[in-house]
Amino acid sequence: METWQGLFLAIGWFVLRFGVPLVGTILMIYFFKWLDRRWQIESMDRRASMGAEAMLPIIQCWAMDTCPAEKCQSCVAFQNQGTPCWQHFRAGDGSLKDECLGCKVFLGVSAPALHH
Repeated sequence: METWQGLFLAIGWFVLRFGVPLVGTILMIYFFKWLDRRWQIESMDRRASMGAEAMLPIIQCWAMDTCPAEKCQSCVAFQNQGTPCWQHFRAGDGSLKDECLGCKVFLGVSAPALHH
């Protein structure tokens, strides 16, 4: 009888020591996946409510600088008109270049409103 009690006690401690933290970790993983999905949906809804026009600059840089057609065809910003031009001309460390910070196109765009 003592052998069985000792065996059940050992199994119980094993489950308590390893099973409970394992179940807790799995529950936390599912919770954070759910939370991440929820935040992604909120972000997509926010972007959709802003509309494409709110995300684009009013004046395109190639129109303001009157770039020739052959230069426009090889320009990354002209080829990706769905995103602001300064997003394509970042420095090696990811920061905006000084020319972009002083550009009239960059300065003329208002920041998007934050939705809470």
